Amino acid sequence: MTPVNQDAATPSPPGRGLRPLYAAETANAVAAVLLVSGLSFYTHHRFGWDARENFTVAACQGAFYTLGALAARGISLRWGRRRSLLGLYALMTACAVAVGVAASGGRAVTTAVLAVLETGLVAASWPMLQSLVSAAGTPDRLSHRLAGYNILWSTTGAVAFASSGAVIQHAPAWAYFGIIAAGHLAAGLILLRFRPPAAPLPAAPPESATRKAEAPSDGARLRLALWLSRIALPSTYVIVYTLAPALPSLHALSSLTPTAATLAGSVWLVARAAAFAVTGSTTFWHRRPLLLLAASVAMLLGFVGTIGAGILTGIGPGSALAAMTAAQAVLGFSIGTIYASSLYFGMASSGGSTRHGGYHEALIGLGQVLGPLVGASLQWTHPDSFWPVVAAISALVSVSVLLEAAVALGARRHFA
Repeated sequence: MTPVNQDAATPSPPGRGLRPLYAAETANAVAAVLLVSGLSFYTHHRFGWDARENFTVAACQGAFYTLGALAARGISLRWGRRRSLLGLYALMTACAVAVGVAASGGRAVTTAVLAVLETGLVAASWPMLQSLVSAAGTPDRLSHRLAGYNILWSTTGAVAFASSGAVIQHAPAWAYFGIIAAGHLAAGLILLRFRPPAAPLPAAPPESATRKAEAPSDGARLRLALWLSRIALPSTYVIVYTLAPALPSLHALSSLTPTAATLAGSVWLVARAAAFAVTGSTTFWHRRPLLLLAASVAMLLGFVGTIGAGILTGIGPGSALAAMTAAQAVLGFSIGTIYASSLYFGMASSGGSTRHGGYHEALIGLGQVLGPLVGASLQWTHPDSFWPVVAAISALVSVSVLLEAAVALGARRHFA
């Protein structure tokens, strides 16, 4: 089948299309964060679900997220990125409305099933949007465009997550999913204004002396950075989607109201957004891929500190929350560093390909499956303890860290 012209609409100069893309991303980020990261707080409060049920749903969301991400390229080739995105946003809006109806009727299982299906649609949309953002300007400004993209979705997501507890606690049952539906709908309406760039960009950034601040110095360094980021990225989402279903059931948060609990549990999201701001305003890390290894080690320590402080019962709620806050700051900043690196190096090496955006999101989905799957399994066998989950996830992430170290050690000869 011959691929359709992905930029068939009336073109505009490179860079001019960023505003509608960023606006659509911001609207959809509210919906996506509430659907994936905030759902456990909703089900914990509305349906009385504990970590075992929330881990199970999160693992199913991860499986559909992976399938959706891998399907993105085929969908965009068949119908074009813009048309595909508009169709996906329409389907996501309808699905969110259906979830809200099911939740209002107290149908917990139906709510979970529909949320899982919606998650797959969300996953298919992100690689297309990332590709459009990457293509909406010149290659030498790629890092800045992706920085703006990351800062917008992460900041919006942090605010949405932090304030979602008030909606869960005080608004009607359907209101939470009404916000999700509104985010999808707004993204689709905004994208109607988008016009793709006037001319295609080079398939890959040129290697020149003037680009030293914007790209790794040579092919070997770029390949190392890409490998390290792809090894590290799934482990970040193993941690993220172990943390998300666990947070509502942690001792330090379970006694709080939903409003206070989501505020206390959003620190890592704020720290992640801060990491995006730092990586977006600097370029030194482009030439230092080994920073990914350091970020992976810090992420592992931050995870253990966050869950460990949250489940300790003998240190008092104030001390537990303070320790959780500090650990979340380390965790979020390291996660943001790894995510930004993975997206940048993947897009820089591929010229902003939807295929590589799909790989990026599929690696996220892989972590989103593994983390909750391990958590669910151990919660079914050890329902009264989070320590087995902490140990198993730490061991899994440690394998990733050791693999990164081995790859970095093998590449030392290129950077002597």
